[in-house]
Amino acid sequence: MNRLALALAGIAAAVSAPTLALEHTVVIEHDAGPIAADYRGTVTITTAQTGTVGAAGRPSTLACRWSAKLSVERAADLAKAVKSHRTLTRDNVAKGTRSGWCETNAKAIDKLVDGRREEFRRSMMALVEIDRAALLAEADSAAATPRG
Repeated sequence: MNRLALALAGIAAAVSAPTLALEHTVVIEHDAGPIAADYRGTVTITTAQTGTVGAAGRPSTLACRWSAKLSVERAADLAKAVKSHRTLTRDNVAKGTRSGWCETNAKAIDKLVDGRREEFRRSMMALVEIDRAALLAEADSAAATPRG
């Protein structure tokens, strides 16, 4: 019975709601005209319950392993009639372990992730910089393709 409860708790706590939202806007000058790109980052925390409840008089080995993933949605206006969308992700921007049940540690984990806000912002800005080349290539392609 305890194993069933442990398995159900692990499944229920596997993915929590996004806890941190980030935004960034950039305008890049291009021969075909300025490219306006909006980036919206979302952090999602996943948890995994490990260990077992200890028998009477014995210590518990329960632990909650967690990791935070950054997903960045990009929407850009490349030309007058061309819109571009892309999703960039970075797994394990932050991760850790807390002793006990994942369910009871949810708020503490959210607080840890919120405390690393600057780390997530740096990761988002690195993804924005990586995306710059792809965005310029899309703009070049859109400018070279005749519309009409």
